[in-house]
Amino acid sequence: MRDCAPLIRISVLGPLRVQSAEGLQVTPKGAKNQALLALLALSPEMARPRRWLEDKLWSTFGPEQASANLRQALSKLRTALGEDADALMADRSSVSLDVSRVTVDLHDDGLPLDLRTELLEGLDARDPEFEEWLRMERADLQARLSKATPKEAKGILINCRASAPDGGAGVIMADVLANQIGENIAEQIRAWRQANDPDCPADLPVSDLSLSCDIMKTSDGHTVFVKGMHLPTGRILHSKLQTIRHLEDILNPDEAMSRLVFEAADVIIGKLPQVLDSSRPESRATALSRLSMYRMFSFERNALREAYSLLRQAHELDGNGIYLAWSSMVRMIQLMELLEDDREALREEAIALNYRAMEESEGNALVQALISKVRGTAQRDAAGAFELAETAVTRNPASAFAWKSLAEANMMKGDVSAAFDASARARAIARSSPFKQWWDMGHCIIAIAGGRPQEAIEAGEAAARAAPLSRPAHRHLLALYALENQLDKAQATAVKLAKIEPGFTIDRIVNDENYPVRTLRNKGLLEPIRALL
Repeated sequence: MRDCAPLIRISVLGPLRVQSAEGLQVTPKGAKNQALLALLALSPEMARPRRWLEDKLWSTFGPEQASANLRQALSKLRTALGEDADALMADRSSVSLDVSRVTVDLHDDGLPLDLRTELLEGLDARDPEFEEWLRMERADLQARLSKATPKEAKGILINCRASAPDGGAGVIMADVLANQIGENIAEQIRAWRQANDPDCPADLPVSDLSLSCDIMKTSDGHTVFVKGMHLPTGRILHSKLQTIRHLEDILNPDEAMSRLVFEAADVIIGKLPQVLDSSRPESRATALSRLSMYRMFSFERNALREAYSLLRQAHELDGNGIYLAWSSMVRMIQLMELLEDDREALREEAIALNYRAMEESEGNALVQALISKVRGTAQRDAAGAFELAETAVTRNPASAFAWKSLAEANMMKGDVSAAFDASARARAIARSSPFKQWWDMGHCIIAIAGGRPQEAIEAGEAAARAAPLSRPAHRHLLALYALENQLDKAQATAVKLAKIEPGFTIDRIVNDENYPVRTLRNKGLLEPIRALL
């Protein structure tokens, strides 16, 4: 995965556009200068020999004049890039862009969904060699677009299988557990569960996934074995053993059983794009949404922008309301982290996405959990947020997302004790998630609100370990360390924040009323930081 540090973004789909690492528009002027940047951006490893570039842009000039023209164009490109000029590198033989600092929409965002999209629209460098290169690049893009034209999203078919040696209640409980995992998958992607029922006709369509659950009696209870397999290839995507004392624990799952269900669904979804046919829209949408979550939970400005773009593409491929709900959450993070200038526009869009998500995925517990946050924060509807969160937990008690939403809804109601308990449960269920920092950070804030600094530090440190560039984690740890008189740790955290957050100062976190540490400010926990001034 690409580092989440700010990146220069070059857009070649449509007219050429360049955005600096600071978010400024720095598209160079002049067709030749733009063409030079495009040639580098679309080249392997973003590098080309000088002579190759000269042949493409100044093919009718002599070698000396072409070389001089290239030097002049490079100078103008560096001027346009400003503080990011060192991302453009050149020596006596070659010119390149720093691949660790530059993203290109065609490569990083995937193929556009609109077949009418034109590569480098309107760019005319007035050189026959460049025109031929551009013609071939456009033809290649159109061929790839035609090949990848999405089909209708029919959904992933999941066959749920259950067995128990003593039959009866054991088989029923095994079937319940397999279906719980299947339901958790179906909340996050378009999927259908296929019953393993003898009354069904024998000529059922072949499933994509098999979810099997076997229950065995042991001397001290039962052992459950769950397995997820991609049927066409026989690849095992996930398997796990779990000991339970009573079969009824499946009906009223504790943290361990909930974690078994949540982890199985999460691992299987993460591996699905590797085994499903990539031409299927639900497969591509799943891959895009999964990547968006990695970007989203970095809490970085450019990464959040990319997450929103990926979710938009996922929804265009497969009109599933869950992608709108996640898009609404991205807008909420941007709003709360003060990452964009027009905060009112973010709030209005989050609310609009909220309503659309509900319309398209009514009854989806994950959608209800996600939009509960928006309902409470953006719309200031604490009662509505609690109702949605409570419904989500009732429908899916194995969802870490549902329990987190209930924790936040209880916070809005002022019931800090209930919020802490719900958050602790959510965190325990999501312990193995690659995005565990989402729950750790939420628990840190709730622990602060409940006057539990040690629990807050433990959760904040866990979030910082899982996401070292997470600004929220380090902001809250700074205040917590200062509160506990651990000034060396507080100072080290302030130094790290200054590296990962442009414009951060200790004075700002203490005195800027708009700085995103509302819980710390409301609890009067920012004052100890003054010892570092």
